[in-house]
Amino acid sequence: MVKLTVRRPMVRALSLMTLAAVPLILLGTGANVFWLAAAAFAAGMAAEFFTVVWSTVCHLHIPERLLSRVGAYDEFGSFASIPLGQLSVPFLAAAFGTATVAVAGGALLAVAMLLPLLLPSLRRIEVTPAPRAAADGG
Repeated sequence: MVKLTVRRPMVRALSLMTLAAVPLILLGTGANVFWLAAAAFAAGMAAEFFTVVWSTVCHLHIPERLLSRVGAYDEFGSFASIPLGQLSVPFLAAAFGTATVAVAGGALLAVAMLLPLLLPSLRRIEVTPAPRAAADGG
């Protein structure tokens, strides 16, 4: 059995999630398709890493009876802003230009991923394996 202790997984996960901003910034700067695809792939990998870390942290640190409630608030917070962004982008692009809006959106996304790291309690979270049960022969 492999025992793994991950120190500060949320710091790593949220820091990597800043990669999600790169495709928007590249789109705004007029990068070619190859670089956009590579950035989108890296952003997808970072998002999956974050998802695994977030799920693990939730299941280890949130009481089972509250998981559904926390999950509902998490989903609401994650998706509530999408329609607002979709409705505002055409007006912002008409006012400031599509390139400016894409680069600014990417910068805003990067900042949004790093802001939670200002919380010391989030930075201190660690993931350690549960002790092996006697039935496992441990």
